[in-house]
Amino acid sequence: MAISNFSLVNQKLAFAKSLCDLARGIAPPATSAERLRQDAVLSSGVYQLSLAFHFYLREIADRCFLKNSGAINSLAELQVALAQNDKFLSEVSELDELAARSGSWLEQLQRYAQSALESPRKEKERKSFQQDNLIIAVEITAEEELQAVCLTVELLESWQDSFRALVLRQRDTSAEF
Repeated sequence: MAISNFSLVNQKLAFAKSLCDLARGIAPPATSAERLRQDAVLSSGVYQLSLAFHFYLREIADRCFLKNSGAINSLAELQVALAQNDKFLSEVSELDELAARSGSWLEQLQRYAQSALESPRKEKERKSFQQDNLIIAVEITAEEELQAVCLTVELLESWQDSFRALVLRQRDTSAEF
């Protein structure tokens, strides 16, 4: 019997919860090895939540009886597939709004997960023939102002709790119809 997207969402949320519990049990890191261990557990939790979101999109596609739900890999792809089938779901609108709202748990989760996939940026090379007594202009862009999310046990737990609550609420709502 094939495992369903519904079951995969539950599994990934359970994995994330287990990793939160594991991270909570790690004493505040005093050494670099302890910090490495905690960072690994927290990053793994983010990965599990990202997978849960991925499979949740497919679960929504399954509920709408969309063909080839396994091809859905993003919220945008789900929205296109629903539109092609003349379907509109408040659940998808809510996810879209959360993903777009700066500072929401979903926006933070996706931003953190995306930043984990990016290579470090090269700093701009400075000219080697600087002249004395000149002030060096430093470019500050909006991108640099976007601080990277500082991942903590509390933050990961809040993302996991918020995501779990959303999934349960949306499942209850869809079961009513």
